[in-house]
Amino acid sequence: MSDKDKPLVSAAELEALIQDWGTVPNQSVDRFFPVRFWFLIAIAASYAFWLLFAPEAVARSLSSEPVEIARLSKFLYFRAWFLIFMLSLGLYAYLKNRYLGIIFSVILLIGGVNFVFDLFNVYAERLAQPTPRLTLLMLLRIVALWFIYLSVKNVSRLPPLKDRFNILLPFKRVV
Repeated sequence: MSDKDKPLVSAAELEALIQDWGTVPNQSVDRFFPVRFWFLIAIAASYAFWLLFAPEAVARSLSSEPVEIARLSKFLYFRAWFLIFMLSLGLYAYLKNRYLGIIFSVILLIGGVNFVFDLFNVYAERLAQPTPRLTLLMLLRIVALWFIYLSVKNVSRLPPLKDRFNILLPFKRVV
């Protein structure tokens, strides 16, 4: 392998760089990491199953044009499977502590791109006449993206493996 074909940074080096991003000396464990993570899992799983089992109903709520409903229902069904794949990838990284910073960064990037794409392609007709439900959905997606950003930023402050499932970790005295 020549020097031109060799990557400048290996995956392990990139992970080490991301994990130390935003670190300060004597930092404590991020006690709210499990709460944010399980909130994201609950939101993504409910959204994925809603899109998986009722894509046509969701498409009908987004558009009134029959051709657009057919296109949207196929797209939303694909999006559901994509969400399930990303959900399992994130869960695997969280459980095994394998390249967590890289995977969360990729999820943040894909989530941001999908949000902007959805604004112009999926919600285009609904944005002309916004409803409180659409506003809440947009706010929920923005909060989820913010939580993913905080997860990337605080990946160096993860709780130990035994406490990663503990949603009540913020109330624990010693971590």
